[in-house]
Amino acid sequence: MPETMQTITARRTTRNFSSILPDRDSMDDILRAAALAPFGGATGISLQDIRRIFVFAPHIPAREKAVEALYGAIRKNARILSCLLRLIPFLRRKMGAFSTRLDLISEKGIPGFERGTYYVVIAEKKGFPPVGKQSLAHAMQNMWLAATDKSLGFQLVSATGTMSKNRTFMELLGLSPGEYDLDGCLIGYPENEPEARNDKELCGIISWIDN
Repeated sequence: MPETMQTITARRTTRNFSSILPDRDSMDDILRAAALAPFGGATGISLQDIRRIFVFAPHIPAREKAVEALYGAIRKNARILSCLLRLIPFLRRKMGAFSTRLDLISEKGIPGFERGTYYVVIAEKKGFPPVGKQSLAHAMQNMWLAATDKSLGFQLVSATGTMSKNRTFMELLGLSPGEYDLDGCLIGYPENEPEARNDKELCGIISWIDN
């Protein structure tokens, strides 16, 4: 199997992290992979003006403030969604599982925030056409594959995307609320080796249309 496919196949979400912090050289390579990801050039904004990458080290006041703001938003969204599902029961089929996950995070938090991880936030300036979220997905995938290649664990923190208008969170980044799309992740050493991928999960996904 080609080396690139080996890395793609080995990619996993890490839920439990070691207390050991990755070295800066490894992180620099991973962050460079994010900087090299495609971006919305058609917006007419240069990469230097459209993309910003922020790395929160563990156990520092700025990170604690960021996490506190993030958890505050998660708890608020959990309460709103719970009320919505009570008022409109038929939505439970579509949103019940997500509501349960939000409640769990609200209660127990995200384990990676308490261990040896870096919290990486990427901000993509909004423009027209609105492709910020697509560009963020490219950057996250690049980082994930680069981290996998270095045997580092990676966990998306998708709730970061809800913080773009949160004044406290955006002030920590030095950015204006509402002007950027956001996404975030945790990077660190996995506590345990991830399980091998089950290729049977891929059956039935691909269809060829030849004519």
